[in-house]
Order: sequence, then structure tokens, then C-alpha cells
Amino acid sequence: MRKEKSMNQYLTDREQNILDYITREIDRTGISPSVQQIASEFAIPSPNRVTRYLNALEGKGWISSHGNIDGGISLIENDRNYRLSLCGDVEEGRIDFKKRF
Repeated sequence: MRKEKSMNQYLTDREQNILDYITREIDRTGISPSVQQIASEFAIPSPNRVTRYLNALEGKGWISSHGNIDGGISLIENDRNYRLSLCGDVEEGRIDFKKRF
């Protein structure tokens, strides 16, 4: 299982995938996906289960959720947590970093 460290807490694969989806949707549309959209994207049968994932992401400092309001998920950006995407070819010794929200 791939885990990424955030504020001394690890994200599960599912949490990471949901966070990536939220990030992509905010980048693409300017608003966050709804609980129903997240459930549909990941074939999660229960909105309550999506809410548990969102609560976990919020507790680990990645998002701020404003209830069941559509577009009510905000990504948290501060000096204590950020994610880096690695781009490049490690075998050739080239790694380029770019900040990703």
C-alpha cells in the first residue's frame, strides 16, 4: 500500500486517490466535487462512507470540509503540509520538482 506522510499522519491509498480527485476537479472546474460525485467516481455505495474519508482527510490536515454543501471542500495550503509531484527520470539522475495542490 502506497502511503504519503502528512503532518506525521499517513494517507491510505483510497484517501490519496480521493484527495487527488478533489484536487483535479478543483483545478479543472474551480469548485470541489460533491459527496455524490466522489461516491460515483469511486463506486462507493454509501455517502456516509465518503463522509468518513473526507473526515479522515480533514483530520490529517489536507482539506477543510464545510458540511454537505456542493463545492464545500477546500484544500489546505500552509507551510506545514504540501505535496510534491516528482517528474523526471530517476535512472538518469534527473528529478524535477513542482509544487502541486
